[in-house]
Amino acid sequence: MRAKAQLGKSDLSINIGRRARRKTSRASFLPRDAANGTTPDVKDVLEVLKAMHVMIPETSEVRGYLFAHPDLSCLIPPICCKLIKTFPEDAKLFLEIYRDPEIHDEYLTLYIRKNVYEEQILDCIDEAMAEFEPVLGSASGWLLVTTDFLLPK
Repeated sequence: MRAKAQLGKSDLSINIGRRARRKTSRASFLPRDAANGTTPDVKDVLEVLKAMHVMIPETSEVRGYLFAHPDLSCLIPPICCKLIKTFPEDAKLFLEIYRDPEIHDEYLTLYIRKNVYEEQILDCIDEAMAEFEPVLGSASGWLLVTTDFLLPK
């Protein structure tokens, strides 16, 4: 599912077990800080993702993309929380920049990787992401949430 992003590399795996669920349920950002009208700092977002055990193989690339599209940064933690709740314990999340080899195009991609893939995984991803589509549609960047059917590293 490729959704236009809105408001919104360390090698840390995401453990989607009970312990991780407790941590991530406390991790959230509002689309804008109500007190001062700003989006959260990209550094803070990356720290939250690190605490959630989201793998970011190329942190500097992701940081650069989020700096260029700050309205997207605050949506990443809630999306990760939703995916953690949606998928079983063997799944891991990987946040990466995809660069199209044929044209000058790049966007943020959140991969869900599992040891065993169910036939309906893409439907589950679409269902989990449905609540975010309205806010992703008006952001300056793009976010693709999908799987590449690879095993978690």
